[in-house]
Amino acid sequence: MAELGLGQPRGGAGKAFQEKETVLFGNGSLKNSAKHSGAKKALGLSVDAWDAPAPRRDQGPEHKDQRDFVGAQLSKMRISSGTERFSQSTSVEHHSEASERRSIQNKNATFPTQIGDKYRTSSEQKAPGQIQGKSVPSAPILEFQGLRHQVPVRDLVEAELLNKNIAEQLEKGIQTVSQVQNSHGKYLNKINSIAGLYLEASKQKISFCAAVKEGIIESSVALGFLEAQAATGYIVHMQSGGKCTVLEAIESGLVPLEFKERLLQAEKGVTGYLHGAKTLSIFQAMDSKLLPRQTGGRLLEAQIATGGIIDPVRSVRLPLETACKQGLLNRDTVQSLYKVHGSTKGFQDPNRTARTMHYAELMRLCVVDLEGNYLLLPLGTRRISTPSPARACTISVVDTSTKSEVTLYDAFLKYYIERQTYLELSALQSQWRETVDESQYFLTDSNSGRQFSINDALSQGNISQTDLNKYRDGHITLTELADMLSRRATVAANLNSPVAGIWDPNVCRRISVLQAMRQNLVERLTATRLLEAQACTGGITDPATGKKYSISEALRRDLIDSEMAAGIQKSEQACRGFLQPGAPAAFPIAKALRENLLSPDLGHRFLELQYVTGGLVDPHLQQRISLEDALKTGLIDDQAAQRLKDEKTHARNLVCPKTKQKVTYKEALARAIFDCHTGLRLLEAAEHCHALG
Repeated sequence: MAELGLGQPRGGAGKAFQEKETVLFGNGSLKNSAKHSGAKKALGLSVDAWDAPAPRRDQGPEHKDQRDFVGAQLSKMRISSGTERFSQSTSVEHHSEASERRSIQNKNATFPTQIGDKYRTSSEQKAPGQIQGKSVPSAPILEFQGLRHQVPVRDLVEAELLNKNIAEQLEKGIQTVSQVQNSHGKYLNKINSIAGLYLEASKQKISFCAAVKEGIIESSVALGFLEAQAATGYIVHMQSGGKCTVLEAIESGLVPLEFKERLLQAEKGVTGYLHGAKTLSIFQAMDSKLLPRQTGGRLLEAQIATGGIIDPVRSVRLPLETACKQGLLNRDTVQSLYKVHGSTKGFQDPNRTARTMHYAELMRLCVVDLEGNYLLLPLGTRRISTPSPARACTISVVDTSTKSEVTLYDAFLKYYIERQTYLELSALQSQWRETVDESQYFLTDSNSGRQFSINDALSQGNISQTDLNKYRDGHITLTELADMLSRRATVAANLNSPVAGIWDPNVCRRISVLQAMRQNLVERLTATRLLEAQACTGGITDPATGKKYSISEALRRDLIDSEMAAGIQKSEQACRGFLQPGAPAAFPIAKALRENLLSPDLGHRFLELQYVTGGLVDPHLQQRISLEDALKTGLIDDQAAQRLKDEKTHARNLVCPKTKQKVTYKEALARAIFDCHTGLRLLEAAEHCHALG
């Protein structure tokens, strides 16, 4: 893939990926702790072997910002208050100097003659080919293809995209320009914008303009996506697999003439906004009142999503931290782009035009076309790329020539795409990280809310010690280990599961009932009832892992708050039995009712919750039994049994988080989705629509 780095379909193995990952069981942050040593021993590894330093690969600057997408980047930024705010004059001054240097370089074609701690152009030293009066051959000028013009090594070093070690290797011929161009393509001339649509019904691709002509999408939707293309590099020519400037696209009839002015304005995000003798970036143009803040913010967000802020003077993309340091952005602006409240989402979702999204969110839904080598946004009712609790992996790679669809990991395993492409695209979908809790090691995906226990995976045979050692030694990455786990873990639907959590379709993530309540997706009373059902059927559930906890432990883990904990104490006793001073054993619910240990309403509600989730709990056996067996053993009487069988008597005390209708708990169970990750039920919340402001 020319632009996204895809290999030839069904071709050979992909290029070796040179990224250094944090080593989970080696030289990482989990190393120097007594409880970590205990976990190592529990997994059958010697402490010395575990802590042996893993081989470390060179990490170019293009990899450290591999995950510059949406709000995740904000947490990574480490910019002090003294350096994150840049005045307009300072940033413009900085770029004015760079612009003047660019002009001199273009005229004189000079290049640094010394690679090391000091960089000086040959015009600052002796003339090329002259050393003490003797004529010598001039060194070739090493340049890279940027977004609009050639970029010398010096500019890449000053932009912090290239370290001096690599610059020295280039000078000595250890690395070639093409090698560095490929590895740094994200910041140079790769096109990562959304090229067009993928029609799920016909499994065909179509450009945005063609989709308008066929009445598939509105003209305003197409214009928004074309503006993003223009502001992030080029207009994508899907038929030829190439790219062109806005004027070239107009002249060739690729886009209609009525889009010309808007697209030329957006293209200045790449070529620069002229202000006197100065060339300004989008952020600087916003500060200089040359560009409306809403328009500028939308284009900035598209640049961040596709690889970084564009420096129009150097013709390269910059990571957020570097862009802030060099006056092309500030942190306040980034925070305003991704603030939770407000109309900050600037791109319409073609599937639901009433909803707007961040460009990065739309990119996460895209598939890669092997034939066209570009990102396509699926359009249709199948939602093949939309994450769902019902399926572990989404369709991420399509071949429109053969109409085949595969997951990203399968495409990698079958050599349809290269390893580097697989990892780069995986960063759009998942944010895997290492976590540790009470000597247990986990892989946690911040995007989906999934969590895998490494200890459990080893004991269950989902990964082997060999797989773990490969990761530890740097032969496979964290992403590959996580995908390996996802592929091998088989989970059956638990038909006796209560509602374990909430699926938030706005971020495609599984969250706890408490989180859903805090985000106003579920009312407090409904949240309490859902947690009450969990407690009286086995424990408070963590939807990330499917594990159950006591009320006290759930409170410690922030699965419930203190008010909820106080309100559901008796629910836990419904499962464990009610204690009575002097009694030899704990009482089941029916006997507790007779002894007036709980109110009739509460007692019948507990019985109902247990009944609809698989049977009444016998506290003596600590297991579920059928209603018939409960009658035989005296766990319940005939009158209570008849009441449970009559669903008309079941209380409608829940508000469905999706439809906002009042439902019984049994109706809520019927509406829930079985999570393929845990096998437990999740209730889907309502989508929030954001209109364009």
